[in-house]
Amino acid sequence: MLAKLFTALCWFSPSLRRLMWRQWYEFLAGRYERKDWSFMNYGYTPLGPHAEKLALDEADEPNRYSIQLYHHVANAVSLKDSTVLEVGSGRGGGSYYIKRYLGPQTVVGVDFSEKAVAFCNRNYFLDGLSFVTGDAELLPFENNSFDVVVNVESSHCYGSMDAFLMQAKRVLRHNGYFLYADLRGKDKVDTLYKQLYRSGMALIKATNITPNVLEALNLDNERKTTLIQQSMRKLLLYTFQEFAGLKGSTIYEGLLAGRVIYQSFILQKDEN
Repeated sequence: MLAKLFTALCWFSPSLRRLMWRQWYEFLAGRYERKDWSFMNYGYTPLGPHAEKLALDEADEPNRYSIQLYHHVANAVSLKDSTVLEVGSGRGGGSYYIKRYLGPQTVVGVDFSEKAVAFCNRNYFLDGLSFVTGDAELLPFENNSFDVVVNVESSHCYGSMDAFLMQAKRVLRHNGYFLYADLRGKDKVDTLYKQLYRSGMALIKATNITPNVLEALNLDNERKTTLIQQSMRKLLLYTFQEFAGLKGSTIYEGLLAGRVIYQSFILQKDEN
């Protein structure tokens, strides 16, 4: 009931959505300090008979499905020797993966949760990787600062998608890429496309990855269920099950029934 009420209130008001998500992520970062909990996305798995298995270090295997979502999004263009900004870096696992595996010169993770940023700065020590507190709708960076902006399963928390896209474009260099993935209710998909077109960035590719995300949720359901049962207070078990997209949750059933669509996008800043 609490999770459904939270979702309903968030969709009712953009400003309330922004405030409530911020408080939720501050709570998570401050209350749950597990270093092995470094991702919060729904995951991705390649489909088809010729899908190749992503090579990962053994220590990264527990987070395979969440990592595969980042790989799908961020590896869409070459990041070698580039400067990368992840907006909505959360608990830092995505930025850490990008820096270690995809070869950028630098990665900066920015998040509106001060406690999440503090968590990242306590737990990740890697040259060229840093985390700062900032607002996706008013990014604390100069114009033309980054070659690539990455945003994974975060924008549904924002008060203004248009403001975020304007900021992403502003901080990108000429010909820079915006690599993006998130979910929307089926009735909101057209609105999202209009927002992307209004940004002035060129939409190069859009992919419906709902089946890939659903399969990841299926394959990772047992692990997530065990972690939640071991780590969370009984009072919040149902809320966390909904938040994690476990089988039977509102999000899972929405993806399964086609009421919720998960997509990935490649956009490029192309202007004189």
